[in-house]
Amino acid sequence: MRYLVFAAVAMLMACSPSAPTAPATPTRNVDYRVTTTASTADRRFLVEFISLTDRDLCISADDWPTADGELGANRSANAGDAVHRVGGRNTLAAFVRFDQVPPASREGDAVRSVDFNPAPIFCGNGLTQ
Repeated sequence: MRYLVFAAVAMLMACSPSAPTAPATPTRNVDYRVTTTASTADRRFLVEFISLTDRDLCISADDWPTADGELGANRSANAGDAVHRVGGRNTLAAFVRFDQVPPASREGDAVRSVDFNPAPIFCGNGLTQ
């Protein structure tokens, strides 16, 4: 009789709906938002990465401006390779110099449009800031 009860419970557990699995990568405007605000007077713009999730997000150093406002291929060799960790519901902010913006996005001395698009991941596997 005990085996029948155990088998019945096991069958019920197998049929019960499982919790939805979390996405493997964060989704823009669902898990995070990126805003840019130009400052013509300072010839730079503010980039804010805003976490919309409770999970920590990590951004590669190559996908985030350096302290000197450099981006990607323009980064100097000593810029470092640190991963930026953004705690759940927190914001990471940096400045990017106008000269780092691709020419197609510039109009004279002003930046006409910028779509800064870092590729964050959900932190794990020992990734730290």
